[in-house]
This record gives sequence, structure tokens and C-alpha cells, in this order.
Amino acid sequence: MNVVNQLDIKNSVAENLLKLSDWATSLRYEDIPNQVIQHAVLILGDNIAATLSASNEPEVNTYHSQLLGQKSDETATVFRKGGPKTSLMNAALANGLAITWNELDDGYTRTAVHPGALSQPLILAAAQANDISVQEMLRAVVVAYEIGTRFARSWPETLPRLHPHGVFNTVCAAAGYAALMKFDKTLFMNALTGACTMVSPGPYSHPIQGALIRNAWPAAGAWLGHFACEMAQANIYGTPTGPYDVYQMGFGATSKPDQLCMDLGTEWTITAGYHKLYGSCHHAHASMEAIETIFKAHPNLRGGDTIHSVLIEVSKMGMNFNNVNPVTTLAAKFSIPHAVAATIINGASATENFLHESMSNSLIANVRNKVVMQEMKDVRPWPYDRPAKVTIELKNGDKISEFCEAALGSSARPLERHTVLEKISLLSKDLAPNLQKSVVSLGEQLEKNPHLPLKTNEWILSFFNE
Repeated sequence: MNVVNQLDIKNSVAENLLKLSDWATSLRYEDIPNQVIQHAVLILGDNIAATLSASNEPEVNTYHSQLLGQKSDETATVFRKGGPKTSLMNAALANGLAITWNELDDGYTRTAVHPGALSQPLILAAAQANDISVQEMLRAVVVAYEIGTRFARSWPETLPRLHPHGVFNTVCAAAGYAALMKFDKTLFMNALTGACTMVSPGPYSHPIQGALIRNAWPAAGAWLGHFACEMAQANIYGTPTGPYDVYQMGFGATSKPDQLCMDLGTEWTITAGYHKLYGSCHHAHASMEAIETIFKAHPNLRGGDTIHSVLIEVSKMGMNFNNVNPVTTLAAKFSIPHAVAATIINGASATENFLHESMSNSLIANVRNKVVMQEMKDVRPWPYDRPAKVTIELKNGDKISEFCEAALGSSARPLERHTVLEKISLLSKDLAPNLQKSVVSLGEQLEKNPHLPLKTNEWILSFFNE
């Protein structure tokens, strides 16, 4: 690429970033279709339930105890049993660490990014601390999601070297906070230009290898996103071409600046994401579903005693998740062999499949060593880009195969609303007994009367009512 073309691309990034900021600051709650608001409410409930589900994991519990042991203003809720309160930032950090821990948060697969997990811990804490309405909180949730997905679509080639929780964490958080606090167009853009220079070049290899620091990247993004907004308010910010400098020149991803503003206000990416049924990397879900389909016809295969080997054919990207001997729960969640073995032993929906007890399960370890992975040819484009073909060879020589082109819960096969609500209830009933009812009630209230005066703080407190 010659110098002139590079200059054109840099200028286009700056122009589109300004347009994106203009759109974000001009968008009113009334401009957002009810269908989009309903998706935002459901995603919030799903992600809060995912956060709650990790609150008693040893490392999360330790960090939460540290934060809650500090003297601070009690203005925002930590999502764990009883809903204890702490400062805005401590709550954002606590919930940011937990939200992706169990791999049960929502996501967007057209270009891999989790804008909900990267923005909502800060949005919710700040909305509570500043006594902001539910409507304005939801507007910020939508804005952060749309900006996060468009950043990811503008620089998709950060994958598979870098993880989206790192390279988009601060941008998503800053976008959500700036929207919540109603920054004007210039201030909003300045926050984004500062935020993009503070993103984390987290290696994608880290979760595959089980480095638990990966789970902290959303929390880091919350802190840095808030800081980037504070810096912008102090007239300290980056350059209009900052995203180009970071993502193309720094991370080596080709810029697609037109994607920053593509179909804003007509295509709502928050409605095109996925909800997870299983607590593992999404690339494992099609394999797990294919096994369950086989076992419906052959229930005697459960437990793996009669299985000689398991061949898993997946996409080129899926081949990265081939760790046969995961050493941490995170590595297990990013290991297709572990996900397959745990499904064969316990079933795909078993809650213990990716928790600490699974790491020492000898039956799972034995089946993991029988799994062989192979790249599938002729994989279709998104939303069918995460398929799996499973071939089980039995000890008697028989072979049984099943193909799953897109897992249930993906954009190609979205979950029904009632299924997501059942998941929310299952994950939260012992920790926040009223969460599912509060999610349902909020959706119904906003549909009947979009202008009903509702406060985020009151809504969150309602989760913990018996």
C-alpha cells in the first residue's frame, strides 16, 4: 500500500470516528426500537446471571473480599449473594472480573467481540452511583454494543493473534460511560481516541493455555475506560487517527473504516449476537451439540466405555482450541477436547463440566486423550462459520457421525426468549432470587410505557428480594 492510500485510510478513520461519535451522542432513547430495547434487557439479565454464577469461584471470591473489605462509598452493587455495595469503581472491577469467568456471557460472532461484557460492568455501576434512569442506562448499553461491534468489524484481523477482551475492552467501556454521562460529540470522540490507546494486547493463546489473567481484561477495560473519559473531561485525549495507529500500525490489522458507521440506526448489532447454553468457548458448542444428538439415538455411549476414538472436524479458527491437557478451568473452557470429553461423561448441560472438579476427573481425562481434531474444508461464511462434525469410533469398529453447522444459541439459531430466561433463573436463583422476575418485569413495563420513571439502582436492588 502506498503512502497516499495510507493517508486516505487514516483520514477516513478520523472522519468515520467523528460520524460515529455524532450518531452516539444524537441517539435518544426514543429513537431505539422496542425490539432493540427488549434485546438489551435480556442481554443485561443474561450477563448479570453469568456474573453471579462466578462469584463463588475461589479466585473471584478472593478478589471480591479484598474490594469489599476496603472502606468506600457504598454506591454500586457487587453481583454476589446479598448484593453488597461498594464504590462505583470497585463494583465495576468486581463485576468485570466475574462476568466472563464462566464463559456464559453473550457475544457477537460476525467478528468475535463481547461488547456487553466489556461495557456493562462500568455502565451498571455508574448508573447506580449517579442515580440514572433505567432508560438512559439502556441507551448506554445499546450505544456501547453498537460501537464495540463496529470497532471489531473495522479491525477484524486482530484475530487470531489477539483476544477481543483485550483489544476492545477500553473502547467498549469508554463508549458506554460516555453515553451514560451524555458527553457531547467532541468530548465523546476525545474519550474514544484516548481509550483506543489504552487497550490491552492480550494474546489469544492465553485463554487456550489457561492464563486466568484473561478474565481480568474486562475489569481492566472498565477502569481504563472510565479513566479515558476523565482524561477527556480534563482536555487530555488522543488523535483522530488514533484507532488507525493502534489497530493497523500497532496490531497489524487492515483498517476497514467504512465499517465504523455502516448501517448505524438501521442494523442493530445487539440483536444479532448469541446467548450461550454451555459454559465453554463458543467454538466448542457445535461439537457438544453433535454429541448430544448422537447420544439421543445411542444413550448407551454415555460414559465413554465403549468409545475407541472421537474425531472432531472444525473450522480453521476452531483448530486453535486443541489443548488436550488443560491445567486451569479457563483452559478447560477453551479446550474442545475437554468440552467433548465432559459432554460424553456428564452431558453438555452439566454445570460441573468446566469447574475445578472437572480438572481432576479421571474419566474426563481418559476421554480427552481419545479426541483427535481435524480442520474442516469448505466452511461457510458467518453465521455458519463455527460448524463441527463429530465421528465416534467404537471399540467394535463401528462409526457414528453427526454434523452441526451452527450451534443452538448462535446467530443462525438464536435461543427463544423463554430459554434465556430459564438460564438466567438457573444461574441466579440461589444468589439473586428475583433476577429473572425483575428482567421480565422491566421488559413488560418498558413495552407498555417507555417513559415510566424507573431508576437503575432500584431495579438492581430488586434482584436480591426474596
